[in-house]
Amino acid sequence: MLFYLPMSITDPIVVVLDVETTGLKPEDGHEIIEIAAQKVQGQDVVGEFCCLVKPIRRVEADVEKVHGISNELLAVEGKNPEDVFPAFVAFLGTLPIVAHNAPFDVGFINAHLKRMGIPTLTNQVLDTITLAKKYLIIPSYSLQKVAAYLEVPQPTAHRALADVETTRQVFWKLVQRAKGK
Repeated sequence: MLFYLPMSITDPIVVVLDVETTGLKPEDGHEIIEIAAQKVQGQDVVGEFCCLVKPIRRVEADVEKVHGISNELLAVEGKNPEDVFPAFVAFLGTLPIVAHNAPFDVGFINAHLKRMGIPTLTNQVLDTITLAKKYLIIPSYSLQKVAAYLEVPQPTAHRALADVETTRQVFWKLVQRAKGK
C-alpha cells in the first residue's frame, strides 16, 4: 500500500531506498540488479544495506550505459535474489520508506517478492517527487534536477547507494522547507 501524504517529521527512523534495474517494467521481466537503502534517524545514517543482484536476463548495453553495471560485474559480485530479498525485507522491517519516484522502486521490489512467494511491502511510503512538487516550482522533478535546485552534491548518479545518498539529502532539505526553515 502506498501513501503519499507527508508522514510526521518526528518519526524516529525512515529507510531511504533506491534500485537499479535491467529495464523499466517488472511486468516485462525486467529485474533489480542493485538495491541500496539507508536507515536514517534525523540526518544520521544508522544502518545501511547495499547489494548487487544476479539477474536471469542479461543487462543490455544501452541500459549498462545508464548505471554502469555490467554483466561481468554482476557475475562476480552479484548475489542470488533468494539471499538478497529476504535480507532486505528484514533490514527494512515495518519502517517508513522514502524514495524518489517511489512507485518505480517499490513496484520492482514487490514484483521480486511476489515471484519469490514473499509477502509484498505494506510500509508507509513517502515519494520525494510528491514532496518536491509541493514545495518547489521547477521545470523537472528528476532526482538530478531536484538535487541541483536544492544544492545537494551528486557525486555519481544512477548507482543505487549514490542515489540513496542524494535522496536522503533531498528529503532532509524538503522536510526543512515543510517546516518553514
